[in-house]
Amino acid sequence: MKEHIAKRAAKASAFAAARPYETRWSLIGAGAGFLIGLLAGGVGIAAMGGAVGIPAALILALVGGAIGNRYGISKDRPVDR
Repeated sequence: MKEHIAKRAAKASAFAAARPYETRWSLIGAGAGFLIGLLAGGVGIAAMGGAVGIPAALILALVGGAIGNRYGISKDRPVDR
């Protein structure tokens, strides 16, 4: 089990080293989204007779991470024209 975890950790660190801006901006976006979500509170989702409350920090962290990822990709892999 330890070998499996070490192998996966090595792959993740190699991925992060190969794409430094993508990794950095994904984490920055997720962190910023999380902090903004802490200020917002929660979001209620209701459908088909049921309802559930989801923390806005979770939703905005995912959205912020996606936006940061796209920005980081543009920094790591600029388009030549």
